[in-house]
Amino acid sequence: MTYADFLRTQWQALVDEWLASPNIAYIALPDLTWLDKLADPRWPGGGGGWSPLGDVAPGEALMRRDRQGRPQLWVRPEEKEGGSGRYAARWARFCGLLGMSDVPSSLGGRPLAVDHLFPETAAARRGWVLVRVVPVDRRSNSLVGSTTEKVEANRGGQPRTRTASAITMAKVTGFQGSFARSQAAGSVAAALLSHIRNCGLQVPANAFLPAGEEEALIAWLIGRYRGGP
Repeated sequence: MTYADFLRTQWQALVDEWLASPNIAYIALPDLTWLDKLADPRWPGGGGGWSPLGDVAPGEALMRRDRQGRPQLWVRPEEKEGGSGRYAARWARFCGLLGMSDVPSSLGGRPLAVDHLFPETAAARRGWVLVRVVPVDRRSNSLVGSTTEKVEANRGGQPRTRTASAITMAKVTGFQGSFARSQAAGSVAAALLSHIRNCGLQVPANAFLPAGEEEALIAWLIGRYRGGP
């Protein structure tokens, strides 16, 4: 398997999990009890197991395989440090353990960012233990982060696990639209949903609510994050 193929399997797994009922695309864990829950096949999305990331301390990073055997990387969140490279180093170690020594920083001419799928600063400030990490399109990551992650970082939050949302999928699928308040939330939602449907990953035709309902839910989510229409 090439690195490009491997990244595609990572993105496809997230899309599959997000579209499952219930949503099982876990991206942030508040405490260590969730390690046992996600290893339990009776739990939604559970099964598989956890293992060390080579010689990396378990409190710093872990590898998970889901019940289909698909690998995931989880790391300890920390306050943003202006680009410490820690996530990228963990990702390179993860890939090396899976037999991939070449981990390019771009794909198809587009730069990639090794991303924490739940805002790292928000998770760190709440004392949560692990966030899921995967490379995404760098520009998509910046467009989402500049308008949503700052809000999340300054919010409180119940200590419950978090799953991916349509906004997470914007990063995972490489959406290039802006989430700025100057853009109508409904228009952004419609563009994002169209993009997800046509992003090249497998998305069932009946995956979403009909007749504008899905767009309305996404628009509400966008408004909630940016604090306005």
